[in-house]
Amino acid sequence: MSNYYKRAIVTICSSNCFPYARILFNSLQKYHPSASLFLCLADKFTPEIDLGIEGVEIIPAEKLSIRNFPDFAFRYDIMEFNSAVKPFVMQLLIEERGFEQVVYLDPDIELFAPITPVFEALNNGAHFVVTPHITQPAEGNEYPDDIGVMKAGIYNLGFIAVDNSIDTIEFLHWWGRKLRFQCINQQEQGIFVDQKFVDLLPAFHDNVAILRDTTLNVAYWNLTQRKLEKAETGWLADGKPLIFFHFSGIDPKNPHRLSKYTERFNGNLNSATQAIIDHYIAQLQKFGYGVEISPLYGYRSFSNGVTIADIIRRCYRDLIELWFDNPFDTFHHYLNQPSEFIPVPSRWLITNLMYYLWQYRQDLKQTFNPNNPNTHLDYVKWFIKNAEDYGIDSYFINPVLDNISQQTSFFVTHVVNSQPSKADVSVIGNLKAETGVGHAGRMVAKSLKASEIATQGYNITFNVIARQEENSLDELLSSTIDGKVHIYNQNADQLKFVREHLGKTAGNPNLTINMPFWELSKFPQAWVNHYQGINEIWAPSRFVQSALQNTLSIPVVWLPPAVTLDQFTSYPRSYFQLPDDAFLFHFNFDFSSYATRKNPTAAIEAYRRAFRHHSFSIPTALVIKTRGYDPEGKNLQKLIEFTQDEPDIYILNQEMTYSETMALMNCCDCYVSLHRSEGFGYTPAEAMLLQKPVIATDYSGTKDFINIETGFPVSYRLIPVKENEYPFWEGQKWAEPDLYHAAWLMRKIVTDEPETKAIAKLGQQKILNNYSCEYIGQLYKKRLQQIGIIK
Repeated sequence: MSNYYKRAIVTICSSNCFPYARILFNSLQKYHPSASLFLCLADKFTPEIDLGIEGVEIIPAEKLSIRNFPDFAFRYDIMEFNSAVKPFVMQLLIEERGFEQVVYLDPDIELFAPITPVFEALNNGAHFVVTPHITQPAEGNEYPDDIGVMKAGIYNLGFIAVDNSIDTIEFLHWWGRKLRFQCINQQEQGIFVDQKFVDLLPAFHDNVAILRDTTLNVAYWNLTQRKLEKAETGWLADGKPLIFFHFSGIDPKNPHRLSKYTERFNGNLNSATQAIIDHYIAQLQKFGYGVEISPLYGYRSFSNGVTIADIIRRCYRDLIELWFDNPFDTFHHYLNQPSEFIPVPSRWLITNLMYYLWQYRQDLKQTFNPNNPNTHLDYVKWFIKNAEDYGIDSYFINPVLDNISQQTSFFVTHVVNSQPSKADVSVIGNLKAETGVGHAGRMVAKSLKASEIATQGYNITFNVIARQEENSLDELLSSTIDGKVHIYNQNADQLKFVREHLGKTAGNPNLTINMPFWELSKFPQAWVNHYQGINEIWAPSRFVQSALQNTLSIPVVWLPPAVTLDQFTSYPRSYFQLPDDAFLFHFNFDFSSYATRKNPTAAIEAYRRAFRHHSFSIPTALVIKTRGYDPEGKNLQKLIEFTQDEPDIYILNQEMTYSETMALMNCCDCYVSLHRSEGFGYTPAEAMLLQKPVIATDYSGTKDFINIETGFPVSYRLIPVKENEYPFWEGQKWAEPDLYHAAWLMRKIVTDEPETKAIAKLGQQKILNNYSCEYIGQLYKKRLQQIGIIK
């Protein structure tokens, strides 16, 4: 009888869950070898996607009969999307492929015996087969209890089986109509993705088999009601052979917890439960978990690479009218437009996204009033400060920053200078110091000179311990400070003390500007009083602009430093004792800039994930260049110990000249910066000038010039800055880069030479065009003309 029916068994998953699906299909091929097996790919299909299991057909979700598929994919997050395609793939298997019986199983299920009771129910006339979460009352206050199950849905939709009947087709089409627009995870509204709708199934149709067999669909939600045992022949459930276990919410990194969705089975597991978890985790490792790397979820971002936050998907779903264009291509423009729902004229930009967020949060509605323009600036500052907590990309913050800096510019007070000026601008900084701040100051002076603004430099040695041997700006250096405009290239911590040190030497300029670097998203309140007497800030990056503008009342304008390369002498790889035949990844950092922020171990871990467990025809290596203040060499020793016995990872810690440093970068093939945060990111920009592909965390200062067109941005999540990891760490967050994504990019760069070269070329053009001294100098000049300091 089992071979009489044309049967299909299908699962749904995105490419990141392939190790789970492999376990499922391996068990299906063992216990149901005659069934046709399918994987519906809830992801973008690319040629490199490989399930690695023979006999399983992959059906991309975009090939299903879903009207206006881009709209469908855009409105749901990855979990909702995986759930939403379920009725559509079952429709395809029944109506187009002609299968008589179709079984759906979640990818995190493993069979331990044939699902005979399911097929017996279908053979005996059932049109539908489902299993309830629980088969007896679950009273108590700990999830999952009776109420918790009622909220989530009576039946667990990690499993459902149907036959090919009129009732089934009718139900699947109704279910599809619901999930086309309402497959959302909002239990407070009575909806839990695809699952709650099936509570209505027995009310709509006869011939619904509700299997209460306790050997089916055993999982965290019913394990307190079922006795799991480990026998010589396998696992038993209530004394009978276990048919399938649903490992919903399992965390392979925490083998003593059954599911992340409940605390009921956490550190208190009996031997049988621990044994089945250990078995499953071993299976996951066998099938590639923790070793295999895959591209990011294909529908996670706009076509320009900007991440689609959950609040954006919700905003899209709540639109009154349907969006007829492809939202991946166009909806981000709408979100950045001024909201037409602000009833009163406002000088402050409140975008459609900001207005929706205001509607979404009751506390904001109580605090900020769209009808009262006096509250608008407070809301704008709130948005700048808190947007990243909602996963909102800086793409949606930058227009707001531009508006606020333009509006506050009108408040600049010009001080009349009664003394004659020898220069238009005096650049004050560590102009001879071999430091990043010193380099930034030199770039500002060179850019001003390139724009034909009378410029002088004044070197500060106060509180500077770095070598004072940089001489590229010597011709502009002055022993006095005579400019009408003073630009302090000093970070906020030193600004006050340097100005006090200079005292009357600085005179009385018309305008005083500061260009500081800062590496966290919140600017310290302790430094606010350092800005007394400062008229304006030139922020080197959007990230710094956002951090400071939200805290300070003076204008903060995005005016970055130039990025150029001085002439350097090329050296072969043999000069650095590096292999000639390997593809070299490179990272360069300074211990005094905090290794916790620069995050060199992330580059090492990503490299290991990319190449340790995969055979490559092209040999690879990783070169880490270190320098800077490291008392007693403790940090260096940790790095060396971290990479010991790995001959393809080179740790170079030695003083190098500029030529040697640039020659090292030039003889490597790819630059990697998996930083947690950057104020700007000079080194990645310099690598781009050398036409190197750059892999960098998609967060903070480097976002200004590294995107999917110019480089290889790495996904991340925000994590708290821990105690003493960085100054003013309290209440701060920074990025934790996705090492699997970084590893995938590393492999892609090695294997896809044409695309890598094309992107590297565009990256080089980005820096050449937008960060040259000539281009940046014109931006500076235009700003000074707007203020009225120069003509």
